[in-house]
Amino acid sequence: MKFEDVENARVRYKDKLTRVSLITVSILFVLALIVFFAITGANFSIVTILPALFMSAIFVFAITAIVVAIATRKEAAEYKKTYKAYFVEQNLAKTFTNLQYQHEAGLNKQVLAATQMINTGDRYSSNDLTMGKYKNVNFTQADVHIEEEYTDSDGDTHYTTIFRGRFMIFEFPKKFNFKLEVVSRFFGVGKVPGRNPQTGRKFEKFEVESIDFNKKFKIYAEDGFETFYLLDPSFILKIEKVSAEYDKKMIFCFVDNKLYVGINEGKDSFEPPRPSKPIDEQLEIEKVSHDIKVITDFVDELSLDRKIFS
Repeated sequence: MKFEDVENARVRYKDKLTRVSLITVSILFVLALIVFFAITGANFSIVTILPALFMSAIFVFAITAIVVAIATRKEAAEYKKTYKAYFVEQNLAKTFTNLQYQHEAGLNKQVLAATQMINTGDRYSSNDLTMGKYKNVNFTQADVHIEEEYTDSDGDTHYTTIFRGRFMIFEFPKKFNFKLEVVSRFFGVGKVPGRNPQTGRKFEKFEVESIDFNKKFKIYAEDGFETFYLLDPSFILKIEKVSAEYDKKMIFCFVDNKLYVGINEGKDSFEPPRPSKPIDEQLEIEKVSHDIKVITDFVDELSLDRKIFS
């Protein structure tokens, strides 16, 4: 895969977007005007025509967006595929070993639901599934989008986003005999666990010696001794540091031999820019490198390769 392949795919996508948009808007505006004049005949004034034109414009652009999305699906998919092969996969391979990357695959909803740490919502999607190894720590990462359904006063159904960001799963040789959840008070979709279905033990809320940490995070666990064994003062400082760097909307959950980390950052990672302008190759490399650094930061900053986890 070469940079020219990505740029050629972008140009094909942009050109088709432009053609389809112009044709669709022209046809719909003409149809909207014909319908408007057929209904009103000669009996119209500036008072009636302006609202009608405004509503026609909304209709035209809404239908255009749908038509364009359908008509350019192939070009959009090809642009995304070439971008991720060149910018994402090649740069991931420079950082991680045992790499497996599938941009259309995602993290199964049941994987997160089984941890009981978050609300998985009414509508769930995931992509950019990435698996590999860094500093002898195996990891899995994917973008996750969770929405909840609600009905408004008119009886119409809508969806609202409650989580959009990434989940990372770090795997260790050591298996923990308990579950520990540390959730930011800003996270938004964390669940208060009840009982561990495997052990039958009830989760309790704990606090650490750091008053500042207790103000920022809620801690739930089955066992106080194990909780304080993991959450020693140095590890608490590490959690505070990475949480501050990634806007505080985070959750940490130790289950079996895994650490789950969720960042509710309101965006996807590894996404291509809009096709309207030529791609700045260096800028995209830097952007993707930053997205990759999020994974390595957690291993480095939390020292996940230390003996306590092995």
